[in-house]
Amino acid sequence: MTKRFGFTLAEVLITLGIIGVVAAMTIPTLISNTNGAQFKSAYKKALSSLNQAVLMNVAMEDTDFSTLKDDSASTGGNHVAGSLAAMLGERLQSATDVSSTYFDEVAENSGGAITPVNVEMEVTCTAEAIAAAQEAQTAGVTGDIACLSATAPTGDDEPEVDEGIVSFAPTEEDYFVYALADGTYFGFNKNAKNCSAKGTPDCIGFIDVNGSTNPNTIITCDSGTGAGSGQDGADTACEVSNTNIKDIYPVFFYGQTVEPASEAARTVLFGK
Repeated sequence: MTKRFGFTLAEVLITLGIIGVVAAMTIPTLISNTNGAQFKSAYKKALSSLNQAVLMNVAMEDTDFSTLKDDSASTGGNHVAGSLAAMLGERLQSATDVSSTYFDEVAENSGGAITPVNVEMEVTCTAEAIAAAQEAQTAGVTGDIACLSATAPTGDDEPEVDEGIVSFAPTEEDYFVYALADGTYFGFNKNAKNCSAKGTPDCIGFIDVNGSTNPNTIITCDSGTGAGSGQDGADTACEVSNTNIKDIYPVFFYGQTVEPASEAARTVLFGK
């Protein structure tokens, strides 16, 4: 009689069960790491594209962010010549104004508006920044609020520069949003003008690396902030794990530069 060797049904089921448990534990992490790598790559590419656009504008028009005109009264595609919207249209010709749909799509996909986030920023303390700091204090923001104790500049005085907590929450009322050719979105304040100093409140924008698709969350540090979070006010390094990389990155635009506006955004840009 020939002996037949094989696995019993119980052994097969146990093996499949173990494979299923391992897959359930590892696949979400693998997906998060993959999304994180894609978000990071798209963020770096968008920063590069925006910086190239302003350098091209300097070469072609001899103008940069410091010479921008106020675009707050613009509607649709009827933007003011010399504004940031006009510059994007001229230098990134495939850039498309999606302001009328972006925030609605974000609300639909994510169940509400972009959640405000308190981020550490270096801010030029204009009268507007000081007013925003007072509003943040009234709203219950805790910690060292940037520009809260600053004095508004008068006459020819230069405004103070202060580092601290700023509440960042782009809204449809305050921001234009443009879709770039690579699928990333760039949002900027409608009042952006004369952006010559780093941290001017109206000259803070954001990059959304995947448009209105989720998670629609502003990047923050997993731990640490890089600004006085440790004992006795000591700095602690901002850390952002690959599994917690988000899709919205605050940026400063001023002079001929677009750069990260928060410790978390800097960490993602310069991290491994």
